[in-house]
Amino acid sequence: MTFLEIIENNALLVYSLVIIIGFIQGGILARGIRRKFPKLKKYAKSVSIFFLILFIINAVSNIVKFATPTKIASQELVIPSTLEELFEIIIQIIGLDAGLITAITIFITITLFLIFRFAEIGVIQRYFLFTISVVVILVAFLGKFTSFVPNEFQVITYGFYQFGLALGVFIILRRKSVDPLDEIK
Repeated sequence: MTFLEIIENNALLVYSLVIIIGFIQGGILARGIRRKFPKLKKYAKSVSIFFLILFIINAVSNIVKFATPTKIASQELVIPSTLEELFEIIIQIIGLDAGLITAITIFITITLFLIFRFAEIGVIQRYFLFTISVVVILVAFLGKFTSFVPNEFQVITYGFYQFGLALGVFIILRRKSVDPLDEIK
């Protein structure tokens, strides 16, 4: 039995773990926003609903991109002779040539990056967020540059991760005064 078969045989445990990881990541991000912008606590419900919608849109577009990754073959990557060819290669590698879903995802990602850039997040929490982000980026590059196509289990697992992330942001931002993550430094 391979490692992947063992993981798939314990699907319920894997789904739970992935939801918890996403929830913790979303909670850390939401807590950072609450600490940087304390006046948002006054409008906690409406702000949390806004971020929930934003994260759900981002999750759906990310899941679609994960389920059907745009492949880049090494034959397509040639040494560019003009600046235009260089830009075409960069656009293809980054994935900007995929259409409306990519445009929406990039807009939401930039918006979230700008918001979270100003969020107050502790050092250990930053390392946690960085580690999870690196893993997600590596899987995305794996799907883009190799023959890897995620199976149904992997797509569902990624969907649960995105759901946990959105839920974590929603629940922590929704709280008006008590922050359960204040003890973690």
